[in-house]
Amino acid sequence: MKRYPILNIWVDDCTMETALRQVDSFIKSNTGLKTIFASNPEKNYSVPENKILYDSFKNADLLIPDGIGMVLAANFLHGAQIKRVPGCELMQNICKLAADKGYKIFIYGAKEEVNKSAAEEIQRTYPSVKISGRQNGYLSEEKMDGLIKRINESEAQILFLALGSPRQEMWISKYRHQLTNIKVCQGIGGTLDVLAGNVKRAPEIYCNMGLEWFYRLISEPKRIKRQAKLPLFAIQVLIQKF
Repeated sequence: MKRYPILNIWVDDCTMETALRQVDSFIKSNTGLKTIFASNPEKNYSVPENKILYDSFKNADLLIPDGIGMVLAANFLHGAQIKRVPGCELMQNICKLAADKGYKIFIYGAKEEVNKSAAEEIQRTYPSVKISGRQNGYLSEEKMDGLIKRINESEAQILFLALGSPRQEMWISKYRHQLTNIKVCQGIGGTLDVLAGNVKRAPEIYCNMGLEWFYRLISEPKRIKRQAKLPLFAIQVLIQKF
């Protein structure tokens, strides 16, 4: 799969369909743990600040175009015909894939009530899916060995990390070599809050127009600090092009 450099980070040439085929291939190939992270304009500024995070991101096996900014930048800079692959939607499609193929999943992260509600929602949506374990994200470092043991004993092939970025990328970088059965690990950020009904995704019309970021901004004005980087990102893309 082709990888495009976008300023200080990268994005892979994929669509939802090709991403799912890649996930299925990762699980079947039995070549060790593969990581999936979301690539968006904000990470252009946060990822390079930490070497461990940068290396974890750079060496990820699949960097999905989660933000419309990455799709537009890849098209503008490289002529790439990629489509947005929201991490929230990919996670749910992976759950459907797991249900269809009999793969087991483990869910780690978020508050206990959110984790529990999201797991129940996944089970309702995909009755045959095998959720072989789950754990909220409020676990001390002293108990991490026990969590690793539980994940390994669950025989799950798929691990969803809902720890937020950069914590989830740092976590998998530290513990990936202790995970004996996991074939695919996806960092899903706040997806469990969406599944639990605590956070509402943008209406379909916003998503189709690439304006989900705008809907989130008007719904959560406190995000303006983070999204203030979007104009800077656009300017830097222009500079890189010309």
